[in-house]
Amino acid sequence: MSSNRGMLKDIRAFAASGRPVYAECGGMIYLSRSLSTQDGETYAMAGVLPLSMQMTDKLVQFGYVTVEFTEDCLLGVKGTTVRGHSFHYSCLVSRGEVATTYRVQYSMSGKEELEGFRQGSVLASYVHLHLRANPTIARDLVAAIRRARTLQTAAR
Repeated sequence: MSSNRGMLKDIRAFAASGRPVYAECGGMIYLSRSLSTQDGETYAMAGVLPLSMQMTDKLVQFGYVTVEFTEDCLLGVKGTTVRGHSFHYSCLVSRGEVATTYRVQYSMSGKEELEGFRQGSVLASYVHLHLRANPTIARDLVAAIRRARTLQTAAR
């Protein structure tokens, strides 16, 4: 991944432009600073988010979740809830200054954690949201994209 410098540059530029970026799971890893493998190799990622990730040998936080937005974000307003699932073989090992916008409750373990990392117009999470569980989320994401397009067009 880290050798595709053209794509990394384009993603960084897009995120820096203020246009909305939404990423789930692998997309969040790609937007992070680095990814370390189990054999000790570390690869530079896009560096859009101040997160460092580590691959694991087992599932981390597997199962269905309920997400509540703890602040307004690309996908909706504070208090919005939606179901989703978590299924990944990596974990967050370090986190710089970045806001969280989700309160995630895991159905199997009952564990609760803050997630949904937001920096500027970028929102990323391990959680795969089930958009049909709350269709307003897709509507709000499209509205955010349209607002950004209108602002960008007006600025030209």
